[in-house]
Amino acid sequence: MRAWQHLPSLRTLRIFESAARHLNWTRAAAELHLTHGAVSLQIKALEDELGLKLFEREGKRTWLTDAGHQLAIGVREAMDQLAATVTRVRERSAGHMLTVSVLPSFASAWLVGRLGSFIARHPEIELNLQSTSALADFRNDGVDLAIRWGNGPWPGLRCDKLLDDELFPVVSPKLLGRNRRSLREPVQLLDLPLVRIKQHARLNDWVRWFSAAGVRTTEPRRGPVFDDTELALRAAAQGQGVVLARSSLVAHRLASGELIAPFALRVPSLYAYYLVCPETHAEKPSVQRFRAWLTEEIAAASPLAPPQEPSS
Repeated sequence: MRAWQHLPSLRTLRIFESAARHLNWTRAAAELHLTHGAVSLQIKALEDELGLKLFEREGKRTWLTDAGHQLAIGVREAMDQLAATVTRVRERSAGHMLTVSVLPSFASAWLVGRLGSFIARHPEIELNLQSTSALADFRNDGVDLAIRWGNGPWPGLRCDKLLDDELFPVVSPKLLGRNRRSLREPVQLLDLPLVRIKQHARLNDWVRWFSAAGVRTTEPRRGPVFDDTELALRAAAQGQGVVLARSSLVAHRLASGELIAPFALRVPSLYAYYLVCPETHAEKPSVQRFRAWLTEEIAAASPLAPPQEPSS
């Protein structure tokens, strides 16, 4: 049996909170649309149930005991939290709130720069973007929709494939300048530090790219290892090595010249981007609107294309 099953009734606690705030039974009764006698009776019943004196009274003056003060603080916090939860549930059911979980790399490199058009199109939706590498727990963390990079589908979830990805090496001109190198053949990359990403290493992506380029090699052992793609791209931009980049994440850096792609060869990624949610969420108006908007954005722009700068 849960501890809260032994709590006083919610109605009684509401009356106590009002009385504790006003320190006046008449004003509490007016606020709650009750009689003075009903408030007095409920306070007496609560004190009897708890075995504690919650108020002291002397003439027309009323004040809280220490126990009453502590209970008033706890009840007020619990009421506020319950009210916030009820509001969120109502707003989410009405389609006014949308919580989306997305990988930090995709959020910063592709999604965030485009969200302005969704917000402008649907100002009635309160968008909550959670940037995290952890898989969404739709049952417990309030997430409505997630963008995942993987090889779905995931059991129990509706999975809509958004876009495929391609892999190719990128390098900072700084690194080539320091080493006084011009890359003419793919095999020359083996003489440079190769930045590795844990997910790519598990899939032997460097080996696959070199094989497609006609170079036989094993998974590289030189160069730093990162578990986050965005950090790996930053390291490459600082000249720490060559990184095998995903086409969806490197557009800005290629466009600015911060990174260059020395070879045109690309290999398909074994993973793709998916839009996932429980079937029970799929019909929510906010989910449907976000899915429609995202599908349009992907269809209108190449994964390599950075978001357009707003016109002045």
